[in-house]
Amino acid sequence: MEAYIFLRCFLLLALFHGSNQADVIIGHYKAWWAAVTLPNTTVQAMLPDDFELVTVKDWLPPGTHPVILEMGMEHDCGPVWPKRLQTTFMQFTYEIPFIKRKDSEATFNYKSIIYLDSEEESLASREVYRLNSSVVKPVNVSVEDGAFEFKYNDFTFKANATPKGAWNTTDAYPGFKQYINIMNLKWFGSPELTECAQHHYDFTSAKIRPAAMTVSVDHNLLSPMFPQGVRRFLGLDTAPGECSETSRVGHSSR
Repeated sequence: MEAYIFLRCFLLLALFHGSNQADVIIGHYKAWWAAVTLPNTTVQAMLPDDFELVTVKDWLPPGTHPVILEMGMEHDCGPVWPKRLQTTFMQFTYEIPFIKRKDSEATFNYKSIIYLDSEEESLASREVYRLNSSVVKPVNVSVEDGAFEFKYNDFTFKANATPKGAWNTTDAYPGFKQYINIMNLKWFGSPELTECAQHHYDFTSAKIRPAAMTVSVDHNLLSPMFPQGVRRFLGLDTAPGECSETSRVGHSSR
């Protein structure tokens, strides 16, 4: 196992630093995305010192900013070569999109916290992208059945979702546009890493549907500024507090 982890990290590092044109990681993703609307001052306090918020127009109430709870299963994900190093694993990401360095106008998505059920994936994400990733114990993870629960030490994250619409293309749900904008942003996991990554999703073949979601998260799992208690998300057509579910959308990264 140690040799496998080393080989995988070595190849990802070599591909990541050796290519600035071609995508080096591919996979398919089945996931939920939920946007949590918080006051600007709260979200600003979650950012590294050199970053600030970019105003999001025509989506959220004035004076607020989104943070994203992204959770799902990565299928056949890994380096483009060799394919035998591609794996399937659980992933939860706590993200703050639409931010920038104070001395620049480029907009990014900050992947602040990553939870994975795979030791090798967690190690690779730390070594390659400097992500703040940790290994968790899945309790009940079945995106198809509307359940996503895991434990990290003595702390629990639990989400339950119920479909609120039919599977359709992304064009059928205009509320999904902001999620596409977020997922197309370049992203980083550590402010010390000067190189960022960028996902490329195949939205032409993706299927999505609105979902209502209830989330319960222990305070220590996310940012200390994240509000405690149970939160409910009503679906793509009821901003703020939107939630969507995707089928197996193809993606690649460089």
